[in-house]
Amino acid sequence: MKKTIFYILFVGLFVSTGGAYTYEVYTYRSSKTLYTGESILFANEGGMDKLTLTINSTATIEGTSPLKEGEGGLWQIILANDSHLDMFSGEVHEIDISHNATAILKGGLIEALYSYQIVTDPHITLYHSGAVPTVQDIGGYNYLVGNWGNGEPFSIYLHDVPGYDPVIQNIQFILVPEPMTLALFALGTLLLRRKQN
Repeated sequence: MKKTIFYILFVGLFVSTGGAYTYEVYTYRSSKTLYTGESILFANEGGMDKLTLTINSTATIEGTSPLKEGEGGLWQIILANDSHLDMFSGEVHEIDISHNATAILKGGLIEALYSYQIVTDPHITLYHSGAVPTVQDIGGYNYLVGNWGNGEPFSIYLHDVPGYDPVIQNIQFILVPEPMTLALFALGTLLLRRKQN
């Protein structure tokens, strides 16, 4: 039984089920629209003026070139229909989310977030560390201010669109435990198991 569990963990940790991407971007492009089931990866380089995701398409952003309109980063990402965005790093000027689209935000630079959604359940999941991010008035505009899960600070302009719920109501916050908290939890678990044996 122990061997079976070990093999399952080994396969889960080290064997990639890996999904191939329809597109991978390593340079700067003007624009791209993704359709049913297509996917795109940005990994450490490149960028785009406008990326539009529709009908079950997905984007994964692991990094981009530095943000500069017409030259680097992603200037605008439009999420429509049932599309999905995973953002781990990189630089984005604006993310627009509508229909049933979803986004998971774990890091990077996001300058502005627009929500064209009526919210029953949040469509945006933001991973943070420390205190729950707060909305602050900066220069007469609402900014979401906090720290990503890795501790890096962020400040995102929240653009409330008339006729739709405020952006802040569309965000679910997930706390990423600090490494020391995880280490203490693991140590406590080991001590409990040792005491039971």
